[in-house]
Amino acid sequence: MNFEKYTERARGFVQSAQSLALREGHQQFAPEHLLKVLLDDPEGLAAGLIDRAGGRSREALNGIEASLRSCRKCRAPGPARST
Repeated sequence: MNFEKYTERARGFVQSAQSLALREGHQQFAPEHLLKVLLDDPEGLAAGLIDRAGGRSREALNGIEASLRSCRKCRAPGPARST
């Protein structure tokens, strides 16, 4: 994948999604991170497409947020255990 071939706007969404995954401490960058930032976009393009197609973008966002809450988080290594 040549990231440079993406438009600046598309690269911004991917970078925002990666930042979201890092900020939340998730172990993996998943499609749900990208969908969340697309649905949170102030211009509302993704949400508008869902709504105009007869879907419910607010429900989609709620579902994605629930899915992200259940993602595995990275854990900082704890103190070594002695046996």
